[in-house]
Amino acid sequence: MKFNKTTLYLLFFLSSTFVFGQINISEEIQPSALAKQESNTLYFVDFWATWCGPCIHVSKYLETLQEQYPNDFYVLSLTKESPDIVDRFMLKHESKLAIALDYEGETFKKNNIRSLPYGILYNAYGDVLWEGHPADLKGYQIGGFLNKNKKRISVSEMFKVKTYEKVEIVEEIEQEEDFEIINLNFVEDNSELRVVDHKSYLELKGNLRSILAYTLKSHKNQIKIPEELNKSYEMRFKFNSPAYFDKTKVVLRKLRLKKNDAEIEGEVLVFDIKEPRFWGDDQIDWGPDTPKFLIGDSEIKADGVSLEEVKYKLINLLDVPILLNHNDIDVNLIHDWDIHYKYFDLMVSGMWDSYGINVSKKNVKYPQHVISKRGFF
Repeated sequence: MKFNKTTLYLLFFLSSTFVFGQINISEEIQPSALAKQESNTLYFVDFWATWCGPCIHVSKYLETLQEQYPNDFYVLSLTKESPDIVDRFMLKHESKLAIALDYEGETFKKNNIRSLPYGILYNAYGDVLWEGHPADLKGYQIGGFLNKNKKRISVSEMFKVKTYEKVEIVEEIEQEEDFEIINLNFVEDNSELRVVDHKSYLELKGNLRSILAYTLKSHKNQIKIPEELNKSYEMRFKFNSPAYFDKTKVVLRKLRLKKNDAEIEGEVLVFDIKEPRFWGDDQIDWGPDTPKFLIGDSEIKADGVSLEEVKYKLINLLDVPILLNHNDIDVNLIHDWDIHYKYFDLMVSGMWDSYGINVSKKNVKYPQHVISKRGFF
């Protein structure tokens, strides 16, 4: 790798004191636009990341909860990513929740956060009242906790802001090898694949099943792999290199694995495409250095992505395999997209009206990819 100088946030702790009920954060990105009081009874920390698709859906749900209890309940979305990444993300993903950073991941580590999204509900004493997937926290539960907890604490007392100074450091930003692979002993959320576009390479970080599901644009259940082989990796593919265009093959060859294709039967979504009316790539223009996808609680929008990429994103949102049935369509050509996915009937009508794609549910045989060790000969 080549090394260029860039400005990052090197984390020097300057000052800290601790009082009861306090949660350390590093920087406030924005205050809540929904909470009405500076002093509240309950505080909910929503642990998230910009690369975590489900986190986006959860934030919309948490906005609804925040609106229901604006005077006693305060939601803070906390990420340990850099401010530049979060600022770019917020340009395309509007949120009314309070958002803050945890530079060193101190609060993440203290609460042993290993999967995202994740949330913890505190009272004014800092006692943990509830924790788990944020979508599982219901409004009636908040009402019950409010009946039992009366003490209030201000936002500024609950969340202690640390101060860090900005320095110049050297960062690896340019990939020279076509492909690099790192076996990780620990990945913070190895069940949720992390996909990041860097300046010169694509980074995939997660377990091997999720990585292969991405490279094959398949549902994770279509990847059959022994648990002893399902290790966690960080993989880097140089853009426009042979490895980038043949990711599955290069990964299996490097790990001395092989793939045999079989069939399983079950319910899938079938996209029949006979006379497509795909949009061009000039319908949406979010500019450079922005996410390709904007995912709301009912719609997915995309700027310049292929049918294969959209299929993979919908597979994960709907948690169901998707089969493409077409003749001589280049599924890697880029287009702009605006798709409703929450309600099936609306998705069916929208996909047909906008793109000429007939969507149906079917119980059929579909591909399964069986991963095993390769022999020595």
